[in-house]
Amino acid sequence: MRRLILCLLLSGGIAHFSFSQVIKGTVSGSAPGNKTETLIGAAVYWQGTQLGTVTDENGKYSINVPPAATMIVFSYVGFTNDTIAYKNQTEINVVLKAFEMGEAEVIAERDATELSLMNPLNTQIITEKELAKAACCNLSESFETNASVDASYTDAVTGTAQIRMLGLDGKYTQMMADVVPQIRGLAVIYGLSAIPGPWINSIQVGKGVGSVTNGFESITGQINVSMKNPENAESVYINAYGNQGGRMELNGSFLVPVNKAWSTLLQAHSEMNNTRQDMNGDGFMDNPLKRDLIFRNAWKYQSQVTGFQGEYQVTGTLVENTSGQLDYRNSENAGNANLWGMHLTDQNLNAYAKTGYVFKNSIGKSIGTQFSANHQELNANYGLRDYSGLHQSFRANLLYASKIGATTDHTFLTGLSFQYDDYSENLDSLSFIRTERVPGAFFEYTWKHDERFTMIAGIRVDDHNLFDVFISPRLHARYSITENTSIKLAAGKGYRTSNILMEHVGILASSRVIDVNGQQSGLMPNLNPEKAWNFGLNLTKKFQMNYRDASVLIDLYRTEFTDQVIIDMETAGAVSFYNLNGQSYSNSAQIEFNWTPIRRVDVRLSYRWLEVRNQFNSGILDKPMISRHRVFSNFAWESKETAKKAKWKFDVTPQWIGSSRIPSTSANPEEYRLSNRSDDFVLVHAQLTRVFNSAFEMYLGGENLGNFRQANPIISAENPFNSYFDASLVWGPVFGRMVYAGLRFKIPAPVK
Repeated sequence: MRRLILCLLLSGGIAHFSFSQVIKGTVSGSAPGNKTETLIGAAVYWQGTQLGTVTDENGKYSINVPPAATMIVFSYVGFTNDTIAYKNQTEINVVLKAFEMGEAEVIAERDATELSLMNPLNTQIITEKELAKAACCNLSESFETNASVDASYTDAVTGTAQIRMLGLDGKYTQMMADVVPQIRGLAVIYGLSAIPGPWINSIQVGKGVGSVTNGFESITGQINVSMKNPENAESVYINAYGNQGGRMELNGSFLVPVNKAWSTLLQAHSEMNNTRQDMNGDGFMDNPLKRDLIFRNAWKYQSQVTGFQGEYQVTGTLVENTSGQLDYRNSENAGNANLWGMHLTDQNLNAYAKTGYVFKNSIGKSIGTQFSANHQELNANYGLRDYSGLHQSFRANLLYASKIGATTDHTFLTGLSFQYDDYSENLDSLSFIRTERVPGAFFEYTWKHDERFTMIAGIRVDDHNLFDVFISPRLHARYSITENTSIKLAAGKGYRTSNILMEHVGILASSRVIDVNGQQSGLMPNLNPEKAWNFGLNLTKKFQMNYRDASVLIDLYRTEFTDQVIIDMETAGAVSFYNLNGQSYSNSAQIEFNWTPIRRVDVRLSYRWLEVRNQFNSGILDKPMISRHRVFSNFAWESKETAKKAKWKFDVTPQWIGSSRIPSTSANPEEYRLSNRSDDFVLVHAQLTRVFNSAFEMYLGGENLGNFRQANPIISAENPFNSYFDASLVWGPVFGRMVYAGLRFKIPAPVK
């Protein structure tokens, strides 16, 4: 597998792009005296459309080319507009001329979370500005200020975080990095912590089934992490972080220009925690001891002559976690029945190669491919249980995009794919071994009737060697009721295969007996693939409230499973996995309000209701540890920026999480029983940032400032080797209040 990854990189493999041409460039302004400087917040938009963007802090912009594009407009307050004819350019740099006028103050603001009225898919873009509102140490911690994605811990021992969307675990959301499906298989939980937050440029959170071009695995949504790359990264970026739990992190990013066509980005991440803490006095470490090393090298190729573009990257990850009872030390106590402990090593090597070609003389016509490969090894012990896992995967995608007829009102994207996965997992006497080979084909048609209506209809067919044929129809449609109000519909089907141990790793922090379709040892049977339909409705309205920007979003979604792997923890001391025999569904309703009541103050308020129910052997019940009600708010303030670009920033995120059902423990002795429902609770996170100048800033923050902790999160903590020990029934925080601090230092990339 390592040779395969190396060959992919050396061969320059071919990859997937969005296949609508993109124009990029820089907007500068020329003031009297011929002094030229880049313009921040300059408007760039297509004449006669609602499609536009603004330049970033370096004066750079990137904008998709819509069908029938003719003229692109550049404007900035105090400067004369410039309108340029589009003739299949890939880069346009402009210098706007200043008006002859008196001195004026120019203020540009950009939303931290961006919404699109024109995109048929219901997608929110979390920008780097939004990510900086919290510590954002890794991807699993990047959603603290987002109302649509929940983050929680799998258990009270391992410190492993997971996310949920539409009330369902993150395994039902297709996780991608740079539009490449990556966080999947055995990495579906641990892979979230292997993407450092400072490496992220933006996150696109899409609800409902995604595009057929990215595979059959999207059910509740798609989350794409746009990593920093040679095109948008700073020349130098340093981030340091530490918290009261003893966790220390250091991130570095360095841009290396090679020539006009090639550039490369080197990134390194290190994390360490050697502090043993037991704030709740149960004898177990509240947070695991950690040693992480992650390296990433990304390359960018862009030819102004041939029309070829390429992105190539390789990432290596080495993780070591130790947790358990306070005095546990792996080298001394592994396999020792006197102290319960967990020790895990995770080694992962990942690479992808993407190259695309845009036909210069044919609008909307492009071709390209994508290759990616992954090799992951996991070895761990959980108490007296020994686990080993190996996942090797390879994915190839060939895509072709063009228009139908003389105009670009009708376009299509089609292609072929191949997915290979080899899994081997062993837990004591249990073995899970299978090899999946899945060739597939897909076709996606886009119809733009006018500025008001757009429809995307897609279908893909995948021939699974173990589970026959997967047919995935998907439909997205957008209709603009008014210029500032749009309604979006989505419907489609998704599939996935299960890796029950790593997807539910929290159960290994317990003495529960594992049963798979009635079998408790030997080679485990293959459970049926999971299949579900997802239906969604979204209403987005942007408006002015007291002369300031505001928006309201209303989401209604239903996910209905026709096949599902049920995890049944309703019998104390046991966990059963079996195929669904009955109903399983999730209903989700959410309303979100965003407003800027005064300059430099942003308010976000949200309420979400969930109904998630499964058919268990004992009957249809609410899925455990999922709250039906959540009230979320975020308040952000920035001071006025000084001439040296210094300012203060403050963010506070209060939220209320309602009660949830806890699996029955009534069969346990009284001292080992829990209530059948959790408490409702309030969490408050806050952060204060001091920006000293454009290069340096420091931040101080706190999570769970109210110091709420789940009482007795571990059953039988005093005797973890008896049959009642269980740390998997976690519904709230374990550590309590967490104070952290950090700094960011960056040198902008030179303007090209």
